[in-house]
Order: sequence, then C-alpha cells, then structure tokens
Amino acid sequence: MRSIVLVTLGLLFFAHTAGAATWSVISFATSPQNAADVAAAADALMGSKVGQEFPGRLLLQANVADGDNPATHSFVPVYSTAADREAFVAKLQADPAWATFQETMTAKTEPVSTVMYQTVQRWGDVSDDDVVWRLHMFDVGDPAAFAAALDAFMNSETGKNFPGQVFLSAVQSGGLSPVSHAISVGQASEAAIEAWQSNLVGNADWQKYLDASQASAEYLGNNLVRTLKGWGGTLDEVTAP
Repeated sequence: MRSIVLVTLGLLFFAHTAGAATWSVISFATSPQNAADVAAAADALMGSKVGQEFPGRLLLQANVADGDNPATHSFVPVYSTAADREAFVAKLQADPAWATFQETMTAKTEPVSTVMYQTVQRWGDVSDDDVVWRLHMFDVGDPAAFAAALDAFMNSETGKNFPGQVFLSAVQSGGLSPVSHAISVGQASEAAIEAWQSNLVGNADWQKYLDASQASAEYLGNNLVRTLKGWGGTLDEVTAP
C-alpha cells in the first residue's frame, strides 16, 4: 500500500479536458525531526539526471491548519498536461534515483491520502513568490454557474485588485468525500490574507459573488498550507492556458 501511495510524481491521471493543467496533493505525515530528511531526499531526486528532466512544477508544502487531517506535509506535482506526466513517469520509475527517494519516504513518513485535480481556470498574477495557500473545498451542483460566479468576481473592480493568484480546479480521482471542486488562493503571506479578507467586509462585489456561489455549490471548508520549497519550471509556465 505504501509503495503505491508514494508514487508522488508518477500518478496515473485521466484528463477530461485535453491540454489542461493537472496536479495532485499527495499528503503524508512525518515528525519534525524527519521533515528535513524528506526535503533533502526530494532535493536529491530533483537534482538527479531524471529529476532535471521533470517537465512540471513540484512543491513541498507544510500544513499550517487543516482540522483533523493527520497529514503534516504534502508533495504537489503540477503538469501542463497528462501527456507530459505520462512521459515523465516512464523515465522516473525506471531510474535508480526514484528507488532511493522511495527508501527515504518509506523510512521517514506515513502516507495519508492522494487527491488528483484538473485546473479549470486561473486568475491573478501567477507567481512562485506566493508561498501561503488556502484551499477552499466545495460540493458543486452547477459547475458552469459556479465557475461563472468566480470569473465575474475576479473581473470586477474588487477582484482586479486581488494581490495574489486564484485557481479553480475539479477533483478527478481520489475524491471520496463530497468535495467536487477546489479554489486555491495563493498569496505572499498570512498577513496579506488577513488584509484582503478585511477588505471584503461589506464589499458589494464580494457579496454578489457569495450569493451566486452559494446558489450553485455548498462550501465545505478550507485548509492553510505553506510552500517550503519548489522545483522545476515556474507555476506560471506550467499552468498557462
């Protein structure tokens, strides 16, 4: 079971929309003492010959607040397309560097869960300088209306001034909970998140968005994570429409 879950860069993915960015949250639990070893193992893997051929963006993130989720960290591999993922996986799994990485993960971590997503749309200034992320989860009944509501807000006067980046994604695999979609919001700091939220109090554009969103989906909550390190290309390049 562990060896299957630990295929962190080589997840089988069925893309329903050709050319759409695909990404995964591969969560695991580790101790503070072992976290540095996991990061070093990822460094070694991504610095190897096969790692330097990685065609996407890989993030190592630490969970800051996620309720009763036992995971402490996640690897988040992002690919421009499922074809890119498939081609790289074939190289990765045949390389000794991958086996070495798995040895460290087996010894230092416990797998928790894997959820795979497909990006529907993005907004804002996509930058790797944004290291604090909130992942908002929804059970969406009307996907078209849900996406339209977010698009309208992000193109409103308020939304155009948002200091960060936003991704709307649909769950593709591993979604055993009611979650069908996620809105990922990346900003530079927790202070920036707080300032933005304060700006929305009593805001007409925001209230209009909330009304439209609530009519098409049920909000299920969110978590807060911080990016510790990234490898590969830029997030902007990998997720470009």
